[in-house]
Amino acid sequence: MKKLIFILFSVCIFNAVAQSTSPRFGTTKNKDNTFRTLTNKLVSVTDVAGADSVTLSPLGYNNLINVSALDSLTFKSPTVTNCYLGDELTMVIVGTSGDKIKFTGTNWVSAGTATLSSGLNAVIRFVFNGTKWVEASRVVQ
Repeated sequence: MKKLIFILFSVCIFNAVAQSTSPRFGTTKNKDNTFRTLTNKLVSVTDVAGADSVTLSPLGYNNLINVSALDSLTFKSPTVTNCYLGDELTMVIVGTSGDKIKFTGTNWVSAGTATLSSGLNAVIRFVFNGTKWVEASRVVQ
């Protein structure tokens, strides 16, 4: 019986932290919509030789991902359990000519593989629509 109660409790807790279709800020009268409570997160990803993959877990309103690409790097389907409508994810990618950044999985809506030019940057921006990260813009130089 204790195991059954524990399992039911665990299921309720995990369902309580699922992704949200409402924004992180309040939208009703007298609720905070001044950006005071919104958080910024910085994550650095370094690619090593060979085919690598990374799974992101965005936790803030503004997520900045700093990527050093070496050859090819695949971003797997990100975790969306702590994401809210309107959250932003910006990738600043540095690499050499021919380096490839790929997006796989069901939680991305992207234009596909980004191939870098020689020694310049790529900036790819995503916005969370309540269920998936949707690519909003891409600049590859």
